[in-house]
Amino acid sequence: MSSLTPVTLSGDNLGQRHRHLNSLVREAHESGAKFPDVEALPELSPLDRLFKIDLAVKLQHVHYIIRNLKHDDMLFVSRALRATWLVHHQDIINPKYLEDVLFPEMLAPAVTRMKHWLYINLREPAMCQQFYQHYKPDSFDFAIKFLSHCSQDFILEEVPKILPKLSTHYLKVLCEKCPRVAKIYFDALATDEDVKARYLAQEMSYYNSVKFSRLSPSATEYIVRCHKARLWSKLELYVAYFLHIPSLAARLSVEECQQVVLQLARATYLQRWFQYKAVEPLIKRLSPDKRAAFKKRVFVEKDVGEYVQDWPYSTPEPPLPADSDTHIFDDEIFSAIQKIKKVLKRVIKKKKRGPRPDMADIIEYTQGKTELDRLFDEFRFIGFDRALHELGQRLQAAGSVERRRDIFLVLVSKTGGRSEAVSALLRLAARHSNEPPHIRASILRSLVKRANVWRLPADVWQHLLEFGHGLGLDGGTSEAACREGLHAVVIHQLLAGECEQAVRIAFLNDFSTLAEYSLTPDEQRRIAFGLQNMLTATPSDEEPSVAAERLGQMLDIIFNYRICVDAALPTVMAVKSLAARDAEASRCLLIRLYDAQIGRRELLRENLKFRCDQAAFLNALRHDPAALDLEEVASAVASGGSRFDVFISKLVVYFNQQDDLTSRLATVFQAMVAQRPNNHRKITIKPKVYRIRRTDDLRTNMTRALASLLCQQFEKVLSGSDAEGSAYVTYGPALRACAHRARPAINLAEWGWRKAGVKAVATLAMRCREVERASLTRALAAERRTARVALALSMRSAGGSLLDTFASAVKLRPAVALRVALLYFRRFGAGADHRVWDIVKPLFSSVNLAPRERLCELLKKADWLPSTIEPEYWATLCLALNKISNSKSVLVLRNVSAYLPEIGQDTLETVLLCMFDTTDDDVPVIPLPALYVRYLMLSRNDLDLEERWSKIGNQFFEILEKLRSEHEKYFERRLNQIMSCLKYNSAFLNSDYTCCLLVMEKILAWMSTFMPKEEYFDKYVQVHLTMLYYRAVRQSMKQMPEVFADVKRRKSEGVEAVGFVFGRYIVKEVAQLVETFFDSVMELYYDALTNYLYSLYGKGNSRSRFIGAMLRGMLEEGVGQQKRLAVYVLRDRRHDLDEAMRTDIIKQVEQDKDVKIFVYAAEIV
Repeated sequence: MSSLTPVTLSGDNLGQRHRHLNSLVREAHESGAKFPDVEALPELSPLDRLFKIDLAVKLQHVHYIIRNLKHDDMLFVSRALRATWLVHHQDIINPKYLEDVLFPEMLAPAVTRMKHWLYINLREPAMCQQFYQHYKPDSFDFAIKFLSHCSQDFILEEVPKILPKLSTHYLKVLCEKCPRVAKIYFDALATDEDVKARYLAQEMSYYNSVKFSRLSPSATEYIVRCHKARLWSKLELYVAYFLHIPSLAARLSVEECQQVVLQLARATYLQRWFQYKAVEPLIKRLSPDKRAAFKKRVFVEKDVGEYVQDWPYSTPEPPLPADSDTHIFDDEIFSAIQKIKKVLKRVIKKKKRGPRPDMADIIEYTQGKTELDRLFDEFRFIGFDRALHELGQRLQAAGSVERRRDIFLVLVSKTGGRSEAVSALLRLAARHSNEPPHIRASILRSLVKRANVWRLPADVWQHLLEFGHGLGLDGGTSEAACREGLHAVVIHQLLAGECEQAVRIAFLNDFSTLAEYSLTPDEQRRIAFGLQNMLTATPSDEEPSVAAERLGQMLDIIFNYRICVDAALPTVMAVKSLAARDAEASRCLLIRLYDAQIGRRELLRENLKFRCDQAAFLNALRHDPAALDLEEVASAVASGGSRFDVFISKLVVYFNQQDDLTSRLATVFQAMVAQRPNNHRKITIKPKVYRIRRTDDLRTNMTRALASLLCQQFEKVLSGSDAEGSAYVTYGPALRACAHRARPAINLAEWGWRKAGVKAVATLAMRCREVERASLTRALAAERRTARVALALSMRSAGGSLLDTFASAVKLRPAVALRVALLYFRRFGAGADHRVWDIVKPLFSSVNLAPRERLCELLKKADWLPSTIEPEYWATLCLALNKISNSKSVLVLRNVSAYLPEIGQDTLETVLLCMFDTTDDDVPVIPLPALYVRYLMLSRNDLDLEERWSKIGNQFFEILEKLRSEHEKYFERRLNQIMSCLKYNSAFLNSDYTCCLLVMEKILAWMSTFMPKEEYFDKYVQVHLTMLYYRAVRQSMKQMPEVFADVKRRKSEGVEAVGFVFGRYIVKEVAQLVETFFDSVMELYYDALTNYLYSLYGKGNSRSRFIGAMLRGMLEEGVGQQKRLAVYVLRDRRHDLDEAMRTDIIKQVEQDKDVKIFVYAAEIV
């Protein structure tokens, strides 16, 4: 028994050592070794542990496998997971045991790997259902992986509950397991808004996940045999999209095939699909004598009966997209006014030759059909014999060589590749062998591509050669380009046995693999053999560039004809010989062979000269480790390429015996490090060109690999690097950061965190077990250097640990706590703990953000925050940024204005007062007037309004008055924003805010002090219309409280109710204006009203409903010619209405005698 360990492997390469280890395990199992005895044997190397694990897997020793799943070394965890029989132990493989007992004692990477192992290997429906139900509430993305392995009944029961969460991938997986899932899903699109919204967001992905190609011949045959009535009821849909048409034609009678074609031809909605090629199998069921007449009837004369414009039955349609436009009840969010900077204008001179090309109109020219197209169309449905007869007569009368060429090309297309037809054509062509060379070349090129001329009888082949005289078919100089003709000769001669010398030379000068031609499998085999012989017949002492070209052509043949690897071995050896002569000339050939996975073993050493990545090194380990140049390996690892973890792990485990590769490579690495101080930075840090920021991802693999290679020498080498002092200032910390790669594992607790270093501690924390997480988090949170690591680790936990860690970090590293809090809110979204915000909120006033520009940018772009903290966040951030610069705080005022009702009054007032005292030159006076006006409109009663007016309002209007007297043009921009922001739905739709109308009246009174009503009539109308809109909203809320209490009904029925009342109020106000002034004031009011509607916030369906209801209200309330205002508005805003509403309102005004004349005068109809 003692002879079983230590395990010593024999073999020259990795494969042999793998097999030796497997044989040792097999011998121990067959010898009847008892596992407790084997387990008690000492372990001197990782191989000893791997041997025990493999034997435990073979003996199904559960407890030892579980012990290794809890191990710190992921190599042993992965090896233990080879025990796929573990899934049958339901006392272990159940979610409760795993989550409560096993997973807490496993490393975090081990838990991830085992979860992957679970859904790969677990297949029993009952167990999969148990895992799905356990993980569904908290980890749906993991739970859904088990659902496809549950029973179909459970899937059908569960799918309707999770439809809004289904991704495209799992919809496809579930549909493949249970096709009825697709029907459940698409039926839900019509009723479930959440499912519909997710589907429309990535419609093409969902469509592609469930679409399928045409049904197989057997499925088509089954449908025709068993469900023929259903087929005929929706014939167009089945034939055009689903069924395999050749199989359908075979199962139907001739009369039925003819009926199917006629029915499809009548369907104009299928005109893009309905072509001759699509229905050719159905037409070929007709006898040859009837076929031509039927094709002419359907495709030429179009005599198919009455056409059908639309589908005669409902067809599957995607759901209509939701109305994503802004709603009429949404509030417009205003941006801060920026100072207008002077910009030098560039004078652009007009060129005399006319306008610029990009300003010119684009005109499409539709090219008409050529003579050849018309000739093709004329003979499209005529057989070859008749075409040959008619076109042969026209050939004699053709007056131009181009016309004769077109005739021959049409005849070539009519041959269909049939030998007798090609023979007849060539006999005709032989009489025209005196045609110009370029004409004969074009005919010959078409004939070779369409007719497979190399299969012609000898006498007909001779006709072809005679017709192609002077075109290089004999290998001589060609009078016109005819590459295809030479290819036909080469194919013909290779199939016959040998290629003539002149033809071979001409072909090699313009080589082709001939794979583009329609060759039979036997012809492909013979052509591939002949081409290889042709290429290998070239002299072996050619220049390397010429030899590389020939070998490249040989590889083209191997790849195109899929020649087996054994047959390609001579080519591989030729490439190897060329690489010995000229490495650069063979580089491209070696890459092609490597990518095709051909000759990797034979070309191993050659490939290593240019391919120094992990895959190449592993390939060398598998076949010939002696081919590895250790200096090159060390240089590749140190250069900073991709990581070499797998390669180094294989070395350490399988080549770690005395004087083996591992020890020699470690010696080389240490020698490179010993070249201090010149290259110690090269070994530990990437070149500067790659250093975007100093993170562990940007370190090279040298120290990472060396930590694994040193094995038991790791601590000794690390102590030596510490003793060396400043020359190794980066080498020691880099080794410490990779301490987790060392084997045997380093006990960081014995080292102490100061000796281990922050990087090693961070790695330990991120890999730690769940049972260790709480204590480790507390220890990390107590140290300033590890506060960031503690925060990252605490985000994997919930509750008190997270809050305590943030509370500690706020004291030790406040800026770090603020940055990590942003990451936390982004990761958890609506599920984030609101108490984290309460902890970090004071940091906005205590942390100096001035030198932290990147943190400021992150804070300003935090659009992912949970909606519960957003209002307070933006107001707090605005105050924090205002301490740095007024211009920075102005940038977030837009976000503050979006959440006005939710922001605390005291905080909001502080923000508004800060904006009064702007000192930056780039910040204009009162950058966002809408913020102040809407703050006043949020008053809950008259007393509240007076307080707000005294605190903010008076000073606000005083500053505006000063601005008006000093800079009138700047004042006008602010006035326009004030008038636009008066429409404030958040306040109008909330009955708690009772002073909106009073604020608008105060603003009107203020405007009257400097704007005469007669001169600025349109401005006053705009404010009055907003007041009428407010009254309409409040009146509708009183009349229909149940509608406005329901958000969905408010956005549909509520819009129409408000619009109708608004229209009635407009007519009443116009009537009062007419009484006060004159009748034509209606036209002035109309101009202001159309401008108001044009600038009205809200698009799409809600805008159409609002304006339509408003017009109905105006027509309902109007008397006599008062209704003409509605006609004018309808004329200018009718494009805002949907088709049905526009038609209905036009019909209504047409029937009204009072305004009928205005309807026709306005040219509405």
